[in-house]
Amino acid sequence: MKNINEFKKHVGTLISGNVLAQAITFAASPILTRLYSPEEFGFYATFVSLVSVLSVLFALTFEKCIPLAVNRKIAGQITVLSLKLAACFSVLYIVVVTTTSFSLLKMFTGRTSLWLEIILILSVFSASATQTLNFWHLREQYFASTSRAKVSQNLGNVFSQALFSQFDALRSSGLIIGDAFGRLAAFSMQYMSFIRLKQVKGIFKTKIWSAYIWKKYYRFPLFTSISVLFNALSLQIPILALNQFFNASVAGNFMLTQKVIGIPITLIGTAVAQVFYSTAAKSIDSNPIQVLVLYKKITRNLFFVTLPVFVVFSFIAPFVFQAFFGKDWFLSGQYFQILAVSFFSQLIVLPVSQVLYITHNQIVQTIWDFSRFACFYLIFWSCHFFQIGELSTIGIYTIFSTSFYLLLYLLGRYYISTQVQQHARKRSMLNRN
Repeated sequence: MKNINEFKKHVGTLISGNVLAQAITFAASPILTRLYSPEEFGFYATFVSLVSVLSVLFALTFEKCIPLAVNRKIAGQITVLSLKLAACFSVLYIVVVTTTSFSLLKMFTGRTSLWLEIILILSVFSASATQTLNFWHLREQYFASTSRAKVSQNLGNVFSQALFSQFDALRSSGLIIGDAFGRLAAFSMQYMSFIRLKQVKGIFKTKIWSAYIWKKYYRFPLFTSISVLFNALSLQIPILALNQFFNASVAGNFMLTQKVIGIPITLIGTAVAQVFYSTAAKSIDSNPIQVLVLYKKITRNLFFVTLPVFVVFSFIAPFVFQAFFGKDWFLSGQYFQILAVSFFSQLIVLPVSQVLYITHNQIVQTIWDFSRFACFYLIFWSCHFFQIGELSTIGIYTIFSTSFYLLLYLLGRYYISTQVQQHARKRSMLNRN
């Protein structure tokens, strides 16, 4: 009972912060969609997709080890190592861009400059570092700091984006500059909170090549980082492919659809996911049955609570989008109608999607992520090759996306149940002895 009450309390803390953060985004969206065109949102969408993909790699997923560390000192060392890795990769990227013709921005958007590349890498570093510090705060169960950082990020985003839209010289890049400001604000808050907490002496001297951490957690950079990369690519490939195979306007409309549905997903899913990961990581070895009960309860409750909302909104989405965001955004509502099932399955499975990492099945997770990425890329490439329209393309994508989330849910249940059986056998052997 105590664990359930603590779980509810922590979820409440994160949700309250996310409510405010998402309220800021939601309130500002009708303003921003009238200040910027679908094409400008398309460029912004591609930029954010690149940030999302790169940021999951820069710490080599060592941040996921933080809640699993055996004591606070090692957790602190992993945190510092992850921050240093992100900084090193950021510098390396700038060196590569300035000394070669390589540019991800140019590859996917057709635009690049040193200024844009610097904004990109600042955003990537801030996103990676904030994610690392979030895991530290989750381990410490200091959830209020994570909530405040999210609010600061969204405030920085919307105010900066609205401000830069008024300057002709910055308008075309106003959305991405504002995004960078928001990410820097979140990182600054989390870092200040991190250094204010009483740290174990000497953790800031942790070397990137720390033998103990690499030897104990080698599976994360070796397997989990690949899995997380393909997971990020799977999530972002619709934006990248729609921008590359269709046009920026289609990508911009798709992004707005994701942004709107991202409000309940972030509000509920991410908050529950963070606390579930923190709770499950501590209980999976000692009390796996508790994890299984929590797994089933979360997914069941989310299904029945959110199903009516998705059904009702799907009928009125195009008219709501047009009335709320402006006449240029009717297409986003049509996208929502097609994508509703995929978003619904994502909301249900996302909060418990880290379970394969917790049960040490990184290879299975990697196979799932790679298969999903390969399938999605093949869908968009084939639809482009056969000149299938964007609405039909998104419909095909929805079918396969929903199927993969269902498979992930079933895999999670299977491996937690396996952990429960192993734990029961161990206890039975101990009792016999």
